[in-house]
Amino acid sequence: MRRKILAAALAAIAGSSALADNHTIEEVTIVGSREDARQLPGTGAVIDNEQIRIEAAADINQLLKTVPGVYVLEEDGYGLRPNIGIRGATSERSGKITLLEDGVMIAPAPYSNPAAYYFPTMARMHQVEVLKGASLLRYGPQTTGGVVNLVSTPIPDENSGNVDLSYGENAELDFLGNYGGRSGNLGYLLETAQLRSDGFKDIDRSSQDSGYDIQDYLLKLSWEGERQSLLFKGQYSEETSDETYLGLTDADFDRDAQRRYGISEPDEMDNQHEGYNLVYRFALDESVLLSATGYYNKFSRNWFKLDGGGSLISAANAG
Repeated sequence: MRRKILAAALAAIAGSSALADNHTIEEVTIVGSREDARQLPGTGAVIDNEQIRIEAAADINQLLKTVPGVYVLEEDGYGLRPNIGIRGATSERSGKITLLEDGVMIAPAPYSNPAAYYFPTMARMHQVEVLKGASLLRYGPQTTGGVVNLVSTPIPDENSGNVDLSYGENAELDFLGNYGGRSGNLGYLLETAQLRSDGFKDIDRSSQDSGYDIQDYLLKLSWEGERQSLLFKGQYSEETSDETYLGLTDADFDRDAQRRYGISEPDEMDNQHEGYNLVYRFALDESVLLSATGYYNKFSRNWFKLDGGGSLISAANAG
């Protein structure tokens, strides 16, 4: 089990008049929009919500393939743990890029061991931002390749909700529901993503599934005054996936890419993630905005070769 607690207070001064003009909290972004991306000293790209809806893509791999200079290495076929490389940097576990959600690092141990065994549920994302070049140095320790920032669903201006439900092959069921709004100076958003599938891979001499089961919950609360604002975000998710480290030889892959060796039947990944963010903003005047972000992340995982042995491994890890 790997657990990592991160806490930081980050302050930045940036030119902005939005808060002072209309007293509306802006969601945390790194690039912002496609127009803003063109003004960066490096290069950047924004996959906005319209493009995500048009492509109906719940797999981050499929979206990032539309961005020049970004390449992905498929692993499970669903984008649960994408391997992202930018400008020639190795893509293994996205270890040479900084992964952010709403501007906060989300790799389990971004400084000491940046391998991204956790990746946010793409179904609840509103926008994806990719940053390359010199301007990315301010965003984290692993910026050799670039930065990928996932922007979660913003709090709506009026009370409203949304439900998306889809069903597909291999008993794949995707559900996304949210409801939120604003009342006076207060705002809120509740959201959940429930995803499952039996998987598409065939395990030798076995009838066991090779799919996944994901439960993801999100809460956002906001308050805004005349010159200052607070935004709180809490998130919790659980994943159980019948995935394995074991791959196929080139010859076996050419014969049947959906095959899995029988010896990998008991392999299973279990993980839990919880994170909390608190963003404070204060408008010094109409052109200067002071902001500070505090965050806490906790992640645990067991990727073992003994289905049902998680309790034994957890006990051993706990000492």
